[in-house]
Formats: sequence, C-alpha cells, structure tokens
Amino acid sequence: MYFFRQCLICALLSAVYVTLFSTMNKNKRRKSFNINYIIRAILSCGLCLLLLVLPLACKRAIDPENLDPVIDPDENILPSIIPGSEEASSKLRLRYHDEGNLNPLRKHSYSTAAIFTLVYDSLFAYDAAGILHCNLADSAVLSEDQLTWTISLRDTDFHSGEKLTSADVEASLRFWLNINLNHSPAVLNEEETPLSEETGQETEDNADNDSDPADINTEDEENNTGPSRETTSDNYDYYIDTPVLGESAQIDLYSGTLNVSLERGRLIEAIGRPTADTLKIRLRKAEAILDLLTFPIVPAANVGSSSYQFIPGTGDYQISGRDDNGNLLLSRKAADAGKITEIIAYNCTDVVDALDLFENNSLDILLLGREEASRLRERSRVRSQDYSDSGFVSLYVPDSDLKAQIGVAMSKINPDHLSAPFSYVPYYMRAGDFRLLDQNDLVIEPVEMEPTTVVNNLPTDSPDIDAENPDEENTETLHLYRVLMPRVFYPLGLQKQLSSLIAQIGGKAEFVMVGAEDYQQQLLLRNYDLALLLDESASYADPWDYAQGLVRQKLISDINVTSDQLLMLENGRYSQAELFENVVGHEAGYLQTVSDLFAELPVIGICNTSSLLWYRDGVEGILKGTAELPYEGVESISVWQP
Repeated sequence: MYFFRQCLICALLSAVYVTLFSTMNKNKRRKSFNINYIIRAILSCGLCLLLLVLPLACKRAIDPENLDPVIDPDENILPSIIPGSEEASSKLRLRYHDEGNLNPLRKHSYSTAAIFTLVYDSLFAYDAAGILHCNLADSAVLSEDQLTWTISLRDTDFHSGEKLTSADVEASLRFWLNINLNHSPAVLNEEETPLSEETGQETEDNADNDSDPADINTEDEENNTGPSRETTSDNYDYYIDTPVLGESAQIDLYSGTLNVSLERGRLIEAIGRPTADTLKIRLRKAEAILDLLTFPIVPAANVGSSSYQFIPGTGDYQISGRDDNGNLLLSRKAADAGKITEIIAYNCTDVVDALDLFENNSLDILLLGREEASRLRERSRVRSQDYSDSGFVSLYVPDSDLKAQIGVAMSKINPDHLSAPFSYVPYYMRAGDFRLLDQNDLVIEPVEMEPTTVVNNLPTDSPDIDAENPDEENTETLHLYRVLMPRVFYPLGLQKQLSSLIAQIGGKAEFVMVGAEDYQQQLLLRNYDLALLLDESASYADPWDYAQGLVRQKLISDINVTSDQLLMLENGRYSQAELFENVVGHEAGYLQTVSDLFAELPVIGICNTSSLLWYRDGVEGILKGTAELPYEGVESISVWQP
C-alpha cells in the first residue's frame, strides 16, 4: 500500500511539472512570469510536499506490546498458496545448523540432532505412547540379581558395509558417558574382553574405577551444577525487550531433573562384550538405565571425531555430501522404499533464517524447538504438528499460603487457557504415559483457605495504585508479587495469564528476568514470591526425578513420602525406563501417588513443553515421529514443488 502511495505522488509531481513546463512554453516570449503563474507554482509544490509527508505521518506506530523486533504477529509469514505440479518431488528440504562437526555423539542443537536421527540409530527408542522398544538391540535380559544387563544386537550393517559389532556399541557408550558425565566405567571380565584398537581406548588398569559406590558423591560432585557441556553457543543474550530467536535456550542449565536422570549413568560400573554381537553392562546397584541408551551408535573408529568427516550410520538415510555453505545432502539407502529419496538440510544459524527460507518456499518442513515453538506457535495459520517432549514448566512457591491461594485461583479458570501456548498438566507427565492408563480414581483434597500472610522477602518498592479509577470507593493498594523467570524462556501468553492469576488474588506481578549463569544463585536468595522452573529429562519425564531435582537445587530439604509411595514411584520410573512391551500389568494408584507427592511439594505444575513442525503448502502427509525422533516416517511424505 505504501508503494502505491509513492507511485501516486510521483505521478502528481510529474503532472505539476508538465503543467509548469507548458505554462512556460505558452509564455516563452515574455521576459518574466506573471504573478499568477508564480503563485500557482508555489501552491502546486506545497501540495506535492504535503502529499509526500502525509503517508509517513499516517504510518502505523510500533505496538508497545510487541516485544519481538523481527516478526510482526499481525503479518502472515506463510508463502502464498502455490498449486502443486502433476508429479511429486522425491526431494525434501529441512532445517539444519552447522555446528562445526558431523559427529552425532557430540553436543548439537535440537534441529541438528533431529537430522542425525535419520542417519544414526540407537540401541533403544521410545514410541509415541512412551513405551521403550528395541532398535539396534535385538533383546535385553536382566540377571536375577538385577545388576547385569545382557544386550544382544541385531544383524545390521553400517552404510560403509561394515557389520555393527559390540565393539562399536561399547565405544559409543563409553564416549557418551565421558562427554556427558565425565564417567569411565571399568572393563567387565577384562581377561576375556580386552578393549581392541578399534574402540579407540587402551586397555589399562581400572583400579580407580573400582572405588566404593558410596564414594561417588564427592565434594566436587556436590559443587557441580550439572554434567559437563561444550560451550559452542553460550555467547548469546536473551532479554525480554530484545529477544533473540533461534538459539538454544540451554534448559539443561536451569534443570535439576536432567542432572538427576543423567547421573543414573554413573551407576554403570563396568562394560564388556563377550561376543561380537553381545554387550554386557554391570551396575553398582539395581536401577533403570535402558532409557539412557538412546544415543546414536557410530563405528568405534569415529567416536572421537570432531571434523566434517562423513560418519557411517545404520539409519534409512546416509550423509552423501556437504557444500561450502554447510548444507547437507542425505540420500536414502533403498531408493524404492519410500517417496522421499533425497533430503537437503539447509544450514540456518537461527530460526529467523529458517523462517525466511520457509517464507520463500525454500523449506518444506520447519522443525521448531520448545523455545521457538513457545513464541511462534500462534504467529501463523500454518498447518502444524505438535510433539510433546520431556520438558516441564512449574511454579516454585515457597510460601504455603500463597500456593494455596494460587491453587484456588487456578481451579476457577480454564487451565488450558492458563498454560497457553502449551498444554496444561498439573504433574510431571507427558501425554501418552502408559503409567496413567485406566487410572481415573484420582482424589484431590479441597484446599482449605487460611488468612493471607505476608510473604517473606517482599520488595520495599511502593506498590502501584490503580489510577484509572480514582473515584472508586475501594481503591486498595495492590500487593506486588515478584516472579523470577529464566531470561531465555518467556512465552508472552503464559506471562499474561500469570499476571491475570496474580490479579485474582489481589496482587500485581513484577517479572524479574535472570540469565542461566545467575539463575540458581537467585533461586537460593529467595528474593521473590514465585519462580518459574524449567526442567527436562534425559529421556522420558519422571516425577520422582523431578522431586529429587528440587533437593539437588536446594529448593527443598527432604521429600515427605511414605515407604509405600516411594516404592510405587521408584517402580513406576523403573517400568517406564525399561522394556515394557505389555502395558496391562502396570500397578494401579500411580497417578494418585504422584498427585500426593506434588501436594507436598512447594510447586504447581503449569504445562509440558513441546516441539512443533510447520508444513509448507504442497506437502502431503503427517509424520509419525516423537519429540526424540521427529522425522520418523518422513519417507512417506509427498512434496509437490511449484
């Protein structure tokens, strides 16, 4: 519209100059202009200047509530609908982020790791119902003392043609434990299963690894806020007024649950391989660990690679090329086994670049991580698909009276509306959790309201007074409640609903944004009334891991559960994290136990997080994957190119 205005102005200016020129020709024989012609020229020029300035003055001002400097929520970022051709394309264009190496065992962003799931398989994988299944593993047998797992491998070849062996699995497992937990298990039955050269590790004395299990929790571990990580993308700021889209939110820096779930890997005492297709894992104590064995398996010779070397995998697709811009080319091993035989993964440094490609018809499917999905979910009418994952958002409320008030206020509103743009969940659960099947006998005790008490550590600032209605008789001062929030994670819809929730208890919300490097310290200072907690798990979300994470973060000192409740929670985690093909025999009452646990904790569950897929016009079909395997079934997608 603005362009057409400028064209109109140019046309008017041309007409004015033509008029003046004609006037000058008619009066060419005169020595000077008549005063009437001069006045007309001045008025014409003034009118043109007015028309030039008017569109600029009428241009819409920036909405002060729109805190995103990149994307206008009123604009449709979708491309125009383009009719498909008569034949479907065998190519699919996805998003990828070049992070300096092509080793799937190293730290990568969600979009990159999702591409690698097409190329590399793991020993085990979860389905959409939350049930763990064998992948590269053919079977897993637990010894009678529940301390040794014997895992048999499928007869599988890498893309290079070499056969998958237990040496490859052992090397991948050892590298994964070392890079995530700085943990090096001993060699099981060293005289029978020495580490070969292909594992990339020397056979050495493992006396240091045979220490007492009780010595694991050393003082250094107490001071460690989490597993070691590579700082490849730590140099970004996330402010509420100048948000940065597309970079990893690094929720693991905030999460207490992740550390607890990951550190079950430290219970692996020794690893051996009695045969070429058999792996043995010995534990220090009986505990669930198969859910951790969902990392990529690569050849033993490639586990430590940190280059752009193409590493063979066992998946349906293999990496066949990489251009100067970092874009990857993936080709399907069996070309006649699906509609999509070639995948181009475009290198996008952040989601803004990916959005530009998507808008310009250069991406067919755009995968958004949980942070990106929380901000962009409602910004387009694009056809999408949602994957709930192991992320969990909760409110930490140290004051029990305030928690009770918020609980009552939440019961009066639509919880789905409260948690927008996420799906509401009161406990640490994910949709499809088989532990909740047929459990509808949940009993929640009514909250007994007590007189409101002053919350500790209140700020000394003068509270605001509602100045819009000064004539009202009841102009009481609003109580100011400080809400501590991770600076990197701030869905505006959720913020607005929290403000509304606090208003219902007669207060006003003040949001305090804190970065990951200072968040744990600010939690311990308790200079707030409510704090938003972000959590994720190494695999499937588990409420007992979540409760232990609160202890790890020193937000609670103990967990008040009975021995029967503790047994049910531990059994629930064990059954969720092990092979459980038959879901009929789960123990009843698990949901009630989780409800009772959360009733005692100073937290209120708000919502689960999720990943999101956007489909471009011309894409037919929906993927059948999960948040961990978002591109599962991609070969059945049909793409109609313009």
